[in-house]
Amino acid sequence: MRLLILSDLHGAVEALAELDQSMRSADLILIAGDLTDFGGSKELRALLDVLGPFRSKMAAVPGNCDRRGARELLEQEGLSADGRLLDTGGALVAGSGGGILHTGLTPYERRDEELGASLETALANRPGGASKGRPLIVLSHTPPRDSGADNRHGSALGSRRYKDILEKERPPLWACGHIHESRSSARRGATLVVNPGAFKEGFFATVELRESSGELWHADAELGRI
Repeated sequence: MRLLILSDLHGAVEALAELDQSMRSADLILIAGDLTDFGGSKELRALLDVLGPFRSKMAAVPGNCDRRGARELLEQEGLSADGRLLDTGGALVAGSGGGILHTGLTPYERRDEELGASLETALANRPGGASKGRPLIVLSHTPPRDSGADNRHGSALGSRRYKDILEKERPPLWACGHIHESRSSARRGATLVVNPGAFKEGFFATVELRESSGELWHADAELGRI
């Protein structure tokens, strides 16, 4: 299974044309928040119009810079994994959006407890029994704490609740963003945590996810730039 991971687009609609072939070849496209740059439904609609041919294999969560109108449109279009479990692109995607509460000045900041509760709600919707060959992927805007994806100026700024969930659930892949300075692909136990970097700066990531044995999955990532 081939995945394309984007985050922190901040309205960089025109640059998506550079990834047309990558989007066509991907089995699943994950967008880890900040689709707009403090935009609402109008700004998100412009982005979704460009992504139209690929929306059937896409999952996204809103970021701290996405206003309520954008978040609501993402839900209406069936693309939001914020507090939800989406069965798409051959995978189960459990998501949680928003930034961890910092200044309270951006549109979608939440306390760490809220971030964790949102993700736990999504995970609770997993179907019982076998997943029928579908890997579990976690998609968040805020990175887990101490994951290698949350470093800014020497400080770890990720979610402690996400860290606890990662250690408990051990998903093969956790895609996140938010911390532009912490573009990375790092393994934490059985989980590969990928922060592709800000797409508005030209960064993205591709992931190969393969079944290794039984229902175990293994992920490898490559960080790219357009």
